[in-house]
Amino acid sequence: MPSTEPPSVVYLFGAGATQACVDYVGSSYGILMRDLALPLAEAVSTLLRDRPYSNQRGLEDLFNNVIDEDTDFEQLITFLDDSPSAIHRAFADDVRASFEQVLRARLKKVAPELDHTPNNLYTALIDLYNISEVDERLRGCMTLNYDSFLETAVAQLGGRAVDYGISVYPERPEGTPLTILKLHGSFTWDEVWPVRLGEAEHTLWIPPGIRKSKYNYPFNLLWGRARELLDCDILRVVGCKLGPNDWDLISLLFSTRHVNELRPPYRIELIDSPEVAERIKQVFPYLGIRSIFEVEPVGSQIIGELRRDEPVPWEELTSQQQNRLLETLPSQNWFALWLNHKVEAIYRTYGTVATETGAVERLLGAG
Repeated sequence: MPSTEPPSVVYLFGAGATQACVDYVGSSYGILMRDLALPLAEAVSTLLRDRPYSNQRGLEDLFNNVIDEDTDFEQLITFLDDSPSAIHRAFADDVRASFEQVLRARLKKVAPELDHTPNNLYTALIDLYNISEVDERLRGCMTLNYDSFLETAVAQLGGRAVDYGISVYPERPEGTPLTILKLHGSFTWDEVWPVRLGEAEHTLWIPPGIRKSKYNYPFNLLWGRARELLDCDILRVVGCKLGPNDWDLISLLFSTRHVNELRPPYRIELIDSPEVAERIKQVFPYLGIRSIFEVEPVGSQIIGELRRDEPVPWEELTSQQQNRLLETLPSQNWFALWLNHKVEAIYRTYGTVATETGAVERLLGAG
């Protein structure tokens, strides 16, 4: 007998989700890897001018021939880690430290520029589940991001605490807990026991790299909790492109999606460019990705808006129309676009998006 319970939803946020929040309020700063490539290359150049690397011809050749604004630093760090040369492995450690410094510095510029933490989209999304008529149940969130924008959004709503999946202090505030699993750690986690929240002297995080070292506490526990959280009906992936550097994550999604003996595979909806969704479908067909165009009732509305025509479901477009739409996609804040249409769909159905905090209504008004 089919379940009468509303579908349970889990969100997985990548760096693109936080960038969408930053873009939504008009910040001039980018926090994606492509935005950090130039300052990272400059930081690496500075490293090479100082000891112990200043006389290392091999590293100098590496910088001149390999490292530029298009370098994939996650892959570079992994390859250096695998080197039989001690100096190259030490260099990998220093490149990691440079990445942390560069990203921290960029994040610290965003809030002062705006006078607030730019997490409006996160706040509205979480508040959406305070609308009693919503026919979904928020099971929890996972994030790959080192910033604390998402946790700050929960605190701003009031009445909610954050369940980090591990013991943290200072103690969490009272309120109904929302599970937020930071799978790669955080710049606000200090590496002490129990984990201390705040300005971290020794950051507890998994640095960039193809292979994420997650076998020690707290990451072994967090990834185990993630497996349990993914006992859900829908996984919405926001701002995470699921590329070759996310192999551990893709393995987790595959195993939780196909090995659950108690329920059918959960649906994965990608809140990102439909072009990205098409690429993931080709590379990882077993994930069953659905693009933003294929998620109703939002998809047909977005298609109509982009085509400047009546709403139409994706599957009712001809192959030629689908290809033309994909080839002419304008630049979009896909998280904001999807969320606005999601809220509008709720309003059309129930005539209200009112909550105690008004975060959803403010988003609808801004849209």
